[in-house]
Amino acid sequence: MQKFELPGNVVSLWLRTGVGMTWADVGEVVKMLGATATAGAAWFAAYTAFRGLEKWRAETIGKRKAELAEDVLADFYQARDIINAARSSGGFVNEGRTREREDWESEDDTRILNAYYRTSERLASKADFFAQLYARHYRFIAIFGKNAAKPYNDVLALRSEILIAVRMLITSYRHRERPGLQDNIERWEAKIGWGLSDDDPYAARLDQAVQGIEDLCRPAIREMAT
Repeated sequence: MQKFELPGNVVSLWLRTGVGMTWADVGEVVKMLGATATAGAAWFAAYTAFRGLEKWRAETIGKRKAELAEDVLADFYQARDIINAARSSGGFVNEGRTREREDWESEDDTRILNAYYRTSERLASKADFFAQLYARHYRFIAIFGKNAAKPYNDVLALRSEILIAVRMLITSYRHRERPGLQDNIERWEAKIGWGLSDDDPYAARLDQAVQGIEDLCRPAIREMAT
C-alpha cells in the first residue's frame, strides 16, 4: 500500500501555527487538502484507465490469436481429409478422364493411367483451398513463431510429392518393363496410396503434421476459453 503524506505547504502551516489553529487556518488546510485530493483522484483515474486499456489490449490480442488458431487447426484437419481422399485407391469411372489420351494406349492402358491421374484431379479440384492454406501461414508464423512453419512445410511437401509421383507414373508407363524401374514404380504408387497395408508412412507423416499444428494451436484456444 502506498504511504500517504501531507503536502509540504500543509505541514508548514501546521508547524507555524501549532495546535492553536484558527478557523481561518483550518480553511486554508481544507483548501490545500482539496487540491491534493483532486490531483490524487485524477492520477487514480488515469491509472485505472491505463490498466483497463492494457487489459482490453491483452484480451483483444488473445481473442485474435485464438480465432486464428481455430481457423488454422480447421485448415489442417481439412487438408488431411483432402489428401487422404486423393490417395484413396477407390474411384469412379469418370475420374481421370481430363487427362489427354495418347494414340498408343489400349483400353487397359487408359484405365490404369486414368486411375493414376485421378489423384492429381482430386488435388487440383482443391487448389483454391491449398492457396488459402499457404496464404494464411505467413500470419500464423508472425504470431506463433518460426517453428510454426514446419507443419505447413510438411503438408505442402507431401502434396507436392504426390503430384510428382503421379507425373512420374504416367511419363514412365510405356517403359515400365525396363530393368530397375519397377522399384521406382512401387515407390511412386505407394505415395499415391496404392499397394499399402495399414502401415502407411505417408498417412503417418500427415498425422504428425496435424499433431504439430495441434500442439501450437490448442494452448491458445484453451487460454481464451478460460
